[in-house]
Amino acid sequence: MDTSIEMQKRDLAGQKAPLKSHAGRTGRLGRKNQFDLVRSNGTTVAGQYCVVNLLKTPPDDESRAAFSISRRFSKLAVERNRARRLFREVYRRIALELPICWIIFIPRHRMKSAKMNDVLEDAKHSIRQILNQ
Repeated sequence: MDTSIEMQKRDLAGQKAPLKSHAGRTGRLGRKNQFDLVRSNGTTVAGQYCVVNLLKTPPDDESRAAFSISRRFSKLAVERNRARRLFREVYRRIALELPICWIIFIPRHRMKSAKMNDVLEDAKHSIRQILNQ
């Protein structure tokens, strides 16, 4: 039986379009060794609103993302949660355009007053810089 997402993802010929899920547990970096691998072997670019760490060749051939938002960014949970929501939305919007990679987003203090589109453009620019190297 088709789920509602699968029904929405049908192409014009009535065939199921391939689903590329980047959300949920399997789409996240969660272990310390995964973070360490991205930080040591990946490329880092600092943009205006965020820092992006990207590993072009992940060991498991799956795209994964993580959002590292510590108390150093803000002592207020509401501000850290807003940064996390912005990053999740940025990743959701660009995930299908990305090649298979592992990526870590880290906010900069300027992100506290940034709008969604500003963060999206900054993240896209940083990722393009890394992929074009």
